[in-house]
Amino acid sequence: MKKQSNKKMKAMLVGIAGSHNAFSLSLYNLKAYAFGDPMIKKNWNIDVIQHPLINFGETFNNKKLSDLSKKIIAKKPNLVGFSCYMWNFDSFIKIAENLKKKIPNTKIILGGPEIATDYVKNSHFDKYPVDFCISGEGELTFLELLKYLKTNTPDITKIDGLSYRKNLKKPFIVNSKRKPFSSLSEIPSPFLEGIVSEEVLARNGVEANLETQRGCNLRCSYCIYHKDMDKVSYSEIKRIVKEVRYVTKRGVRKIRFVDANFSSNKDHAKSVMKALIRERFKTSLFFELIPGFIDEELASLFGKYTKLHPENHITIGVGVQTINPKILKLMRRTIRKEKFEMTFKLLQKYDIYTKIDLIIGLPEEDISSIENTMEYMVDQLRGSRAHLLCCHVMRGLPGTELMDIAKKNKMTFSSRNEPHELIESPTLPRSDMLKSLRRTGVLFRLINHVGWADREFIYGKTSKKTNIRDLFFATKDRLSISNVQLIDLIVDKLYTHLKSIKSWFSMPDFPYAETWWWAHSSREITNEWLITCLSNLQKPAWNNNQKKIYDRIMVN
Repeated sequence: MKKQSNKKMKAMLVGIAGSHNAFSLSLYNLKAYAFGDPMIKKNWNIDVIQHPLINFGETFNNKKLSDLSKKIIAKKPNLVGFSCYMWNFDSFIKIAENLKKKIPNTKIILGGPEIATDYVKNSHFDKYPVDFCISGEGELTFLELLKYLKTNTPDITKIDGLSYRKNLKKPFIVNSKRKPFSSLSEIPSPFLEGIVSEEVLARNGVEANLETQRGCNLRCSYCIYHKDMDKVSYSEIKRIVKEVRYVTKRGVRKIRFVDANFSSNKDHAKSVMKALIRERFKTSLFFELIPGFIDEELASLFGKYTKLHPENHITIGVGVQTINPKILKLMRRTIRKEKFEMTFKLLQKYDIYTKIDLIIGLPEEDISSIENTMEYMVDQLRGSRAHLLCCHVMRGLPGTELMDIAKKNKMTFSSRNEPHELIESPTLPRSDMLKSLRRTGVLFRLINHVGWADREFIYGKTSKKTNIRDLFFATKDRLSISNVQLIDLIVDKLYTHLKSIKSWFSMPDFPYAETWWWAHSSREITNEWLITCLSNLQKPAWNNNQKKIYDRIMVN
């Protein structure tokens, strides 16, 4: 890149969010940290583009990507950086290809969780039209790269966390890993520094992302979050309060704390909640919490916060994944289901919404294990009016220990439809995976939409009616069958019902399954259809082996 001594250079940082109301905090962190250096602020203009979610499998994606490319090209930047997650990586590669055709001298960086050091070393990114890769925490690496591009210092070989190459035909050279920050206080707050876009914060229904910590207590083999962090570092309570005050004064009414485990240190979590209560903030909150990392006092603080204002909903994400202890041990996540039950009961006691996460297709898990988890979870939710159930396809994320386990267990992954999704394994052949995906689709539609709990998860509507939930369990009791058997009966009827509209659900290989759960199930399965279906179901004549009628679908 030609060095410009007097004219400011232009960098653009681009994110495509994981939901329609979210934005990428990491991009603002990069800019805030870089602008803490006077040399960078003097010599670089840094623009941030925050684009809402672009779903996999949607026919209008190409226009959205083309419009985003044109927006970047119009600025004629010297450098473009993409914050890569599994939901946006393919989109960014398409944009990068377009940029290299239109503005070939522009340098392109890939960063974010998808850019694992091991993948770079294995030449995974060599085929893409990008010049640099940043792995791990990117703030200091990005700053040093900006310095290098302007002044040729520091030596590019000495920039930890960076991978680079002389031209696009060469493989990447991988530098040493970047050591994590010892404290979040080393990174200026992008909110308090005025880096976060006012336009983004003014978006209708926007959910502001805040950090109270980095790192995680667990070392789950399928997760990359902890990869380069040997400890959890925390933000100061005063800073957290100032950041919440900053966004709420700008009209934000939803805040997501993006910590892996908000209560990794219960005393710190309690201090945060006490401070938020003391300030009497008016905004809903979302936290992730590992089962068991809660006690009566913390749960009561959650409850106290929700009573400050009618708008103060709290949703707690609780990762269960499976109730199979053998699989959990293999995943280095040895959390007994009793820990979940204790956590769930405490949150129910204080009327806190619980978002429960399950993973479909964990290593060595078979269809029987998945059935057991589904059966257990539906029973747990029978008496609750305040819960969400989120199911996820097993993802083989780059750079995780899971990929070594997957190789040993001959698991097959593909990004043909959904990123990094499990296709099959020796313990879960494709036919069983498809059976599980369709069951999960029905379960997702039942539990997360109007008619099951007090609030619809997908669109956030309140729902005082629980007629579908009540009818589901009344039908189960009337037919004297299990939850999973009832779901299979619905799957059978639904498969035929949706075939005429060429729904993904009824296609032989159920493409874009997880996108269908989230984006299409509520439209394609109406409440009226569910009520009619459940009301008219009759117990089939299963044979002695309790063979499900679902098996008929697989041979049609």
